[in-house]
Parts: sequence; structure tokens; C-alpha cells
Amino acid sequence: MRKQQFNGHKICEALSDPTRTKILGYLIKEYPEARTIGEIEKVLSKPISATTISFHLKKLREAGLITTDGHKRGFRAARRTINIGFNNDGFHVKEE
Repeated sequence: MRKQQFNGHKICEALSDPTRTKILGYLIKEYPEARTIGEIEKVLSKPISATTISFHLKKLREAGLITTDGHKRGFRAARRTINIGFNNDGFHVKEE
């Protein structure tokens, strides 16, 4: 896997929504397996349309938190863990 430059602002934006954090948590739990939109839909606490789930997945992808080989093949967390810190020097993302 190639080294990725993280954008702290995009990560914070992606994680600012409770549905996206739930989706990411599920994909991290299932790592390294990919999960389809239908499988993701089943773990959410309230009914959400596939279109809305796709929107949330796009935000997580843009932040570099998840990857996909196409909607039909599913989505997976980009890595098992990511530690995000913030201090006087800005955002710091540490991969593990």
C-alpha cells in the first residue's frame, strides 16, 4: 500500500457526522474484509437509503479513511487503526 498524505481537515469533516463514524467503526471492525452498501445498511441504527450511504462513503474515501474496488465489491477501512492528534503544529496522523 502506498504512503498517503493525510488532510486533517478532510478527516475531521468526514468524522464530524455520527453516521460516518458508525460506518467507519464497522469497516475497521471488519478489516481487511470489504463490505457492501447492503451490509453496511444493516448495522446502522436507523434506516438510511443506499444513496445516502453512498454519499457518506464518498466523504470517508475523500478523507483517505476507506477504499473500494467498486460499489459491487464493497468498501474497506484503509487501515486497521489511525491515531489523530492536534496541537500547536496542526494535525498529526499516525498510522498503525
